[in-house]
Amino acid sequence: MEDETGLRRRYLRRMYVGIALLIACAPLAIVHSHAAINGLLNRPIDWVPDSLPEKAAFNDLCRRFVVSDGVLISWPGATLESEGLARVTETLDVLCSHRGDSIDTRKIGALDEVDESTLSGTNHIAAIRDTCGVREPFLSAKSGETLVQQMTSSPGALSRRAAIARLKGFLIGADGEQTCLFIAFDEPAHFHRRPVLESLRALVSEVAEVRAEQIAMVGGPRNGADVDAASIRSIEVFSPPSAVVAAIICFLCLRSIPLTAAITAVAVIGEGLVLALVYYTGTPMNAVLIVLPPLVFVLTISAGIHLSNYFLDATAEFPHLSPSDAAQRALRAGIVPCLLATGTTVIGLGSLMLVRIGPIRVFGFVASIGVIGTLLFLLLVLPGAMILTREWREKKRLKSGGNPASSKPEPHLDPSRRRGRIYQWVRGRLSHPWPTIVLFLIFTGCMATGLVSLKTSVNLLRMFGPESPIREEYAWFEENVGATSTAELLVSFPPLDEDDSSLDRLAVVRAAHIAAIQSEPVDGAISAISFLPTLSKKKSISASSKRAAVARMIENEESGLGRLGMISRDESSETWRITLRLSEPEDVDYSVTLAEIETAVAEGLKDAQIDSELTLTGPAVVTHAAQVVLLRDLFRSFLTAFAVVGVVMVLVLRSLRGGLVAMIPNLFPTVILFGFMGLRQTPLDIGSVMSASVALGIAVDDTVHLLSRFGSRRAQGLGQIRAAHGALSQCGWAMLQTTMVCGLSLMVYWFSDFVPTSQFALLMFGLLSAALFGDVFLLPSLMSSPLGHFLHKQVGSDPMAKLENEDEPPLDTRRIPAVGGGPAPESVGTSS
Repeated sequence: MEDETGLRRRYLRRMYVGIALLIACAPLAIVHSHAAINGLLNRPIDWVPDSLPEKAAFNDLCRRFVVSDGVLISWPGATLESEGLARVTETLDVLCSHRGDSIDTRKIGALDEVDESTLSGTNHIAAIRDTCGVREPFLSAKSGETLVQQMTSSPGALSRRAAIARLKGFLIGADGEQTCLFIAFDEPAHFHRRPVLESLRALVSEVAEVRAEQIAMVGGPRNGADVDAASIRSIEVFSPPSAVVAAIICFLCLRSIPLTAAITAVAVIGEGLVLALVYYTGTPMNAVLIVLPPLVFVLTISAGIHLSNYFLDATAEFPHLSPSDAAQRALRAGIVPCLLATGTTVIGLGSLMLVRIGPIRVFGFVASIGVIGTLLFLLLVLPGAMILTREWREKKRLKSGGNPASSKPEPHLDPSRRRGRIYQWVRGRLSHPWPTIVLFLIFTGCMATGLVSLKTSVNLLRMFGPESPIREEYAWFEENVGATSTAELLVSFPPLDEDDSSLDRLAVVRAAHIAAIQSEPVDGAISAISFLPTLSKKKSISASSKRAAVARMIENEESGLGRLGMISRDESSETWRITLRLSEPEDVDYSVTLAEIETAVAEGLKDAQIDSELTLTGPAVVTHAAQVVLLRDLFRSFLTAFAVVGVVMVLVLRSLRGGLVAMIPNLFPTVILFGFMGLRQTPLDIGSVMSASVALGIAVDDTVHLLSRFGSRRAQGLGQIRAAHGALSQCGWAMLQTTMVCGLSLMVYWFSDFVPTSQFALLMFGLLSAALFGDVFLLPSLMSSPLGHFLHKQVGSDPMAKLENEDEPPLDTRRIPAVGGGPAPESVGTSS
């Protein structure tokens, strides 16, 4: 057997290697985690797999037409006749690759007369160009007035009144005056949207002579920029205080500077490394991955506290052991439960890789690697920290004149001091376990009814507080201009041949356009129909000439109508595009909204003379499809994780029934929390959608440690009640510590104004608390009941084994002392 000196040297050498590796990893964690944060980019439409039919339809839309996301900008006084709006349009046109389309020639003059040096806002123009690295980061900039001019000129030559009426709810408000500016972003502007939008707001403020806070800016780039900024703020503002809170509580629980420093250092470096790993995968950081660092942090803290408590228990009960022997005993006792706990956590996290949403798959992969890596670091540094802790305490006792070999355990380490009234109360309840079990099952069954009502939501406005600027700007814009969400209705026909008529197809598209705009969810629409006059069916020469001219415009791609880019032709089909504006209230159910549009359009085309194919696509449709896929895949992911963890528990306990019984407490926190959210109609957002699988892995952590202590006591011949109570008395303190440290450190993020981060913190705190509640009350009751016969297999060794053999009756333990005196109740367990 290895002597004390050799064992001490080996553990300290291992600790020094771990410290060296942590120091070596620190620059990577700092530099590349910073790079990951700076590269943060939220584009939800890119998260959806191309295999999804809705995404395939959107990809087909992008193949046929120029589909550009952009921002809508308006402010009080931005009317059709506004000089300020005209100046802003002229200024922004110099940043557009499709120049001239946005110029209001009646007010400004021809394009060749525009001199950039004479424009106001030149500093902001230069700033946008410098940020993007190109001279023309935008595709186009068009105002309501620009489109009115296009519609009143060729090809349709509509009256101004008719043109304004057709644009109401799309770019013009209900009053027929208030309008906005649409700026289509090219890829460089998308990539640098946060600084670009800041410069853009400043430019509009200066050129239009309006205060910056009066400007309402909405649309995809604005949404993404605000989510990006809130995500970065959550990491930079709340990560340091969360780590400090965890370190303080960890020290108060462990009363050891070496152990606290080792656990906190590994957790902090682990946070940085998982961010760096995201950077290495090439996946842009996003709002889904923003909760990854704090999750890995708390899982690392939890594993470290459990390992440390094995050491503290051995030290308290066996003061005659040398520091190295105590550390060795702790490792032997804790290595198997910790590996099992980490393994089940990895199963829960890894199951997220079954979800088809890209960032969630990355989350599952990176989190799994992070949890495994931090556990390996803990196994390297903690044994040495344990030795230093014991030696430091012995030196402290020697200085105070005590005898380290015979001194009593410190009060906070003495298990007898941990067994307060709650433990005595629990011990009394264990003699009658069925009321507790039945109560838990009834409560769980009631809460499970809410699972069928559970919904997901990626609604932008839900991500921010009621007083946030983005919500105020959206509210003003929708009230004064129109809806902000976009969908695309595609009407497809076979390739045109000699037997077909372009005017017949025009009639079908007109009917679809009118039906769509008359449906309740649609506030406005624009298509090729918007630029064409209403055709008369009369047989007069003028009417016939107009119909013939319109037919030629439709068929000629170089005509004014063809250059609008609203009709696409290829070898397989001819497709007409109708762009819809949909309002986006917080409680919108897009499954109903989209169904209403499809039904209305189908009804409008029931008398059409020719066949056509309708496709509803666009960002709103893909977003809704992502929600449906997310909920379905997460349910499948959770079931897979539950099944795999159940198999692991069956193998560990070497009993099918034992594995199933052991999974009951692990299902409890997930059902309770998510059932409660379903009953309250609180949708899962991007910060909490992964929590079910994560919660399963965390819940199993405490279960494994408790089963380890219970199995070792049963192996010594103790009855079920005494074994369950002893396991809880020894393991309960560590379980409470991990819940306090992890839960309270995460609750720091609850103060974030970014709702997904705040809700993730609150949900994880609830899941941790529910898991603790189930492991403290439900699992010991199951152990004490006849079902406990299937949970008696030992998981690893136990540092308390010698104590149980010396201080407890070896066999006749079927009866335990009653709480408060009196006759002892009969145990439902056996002595074997």
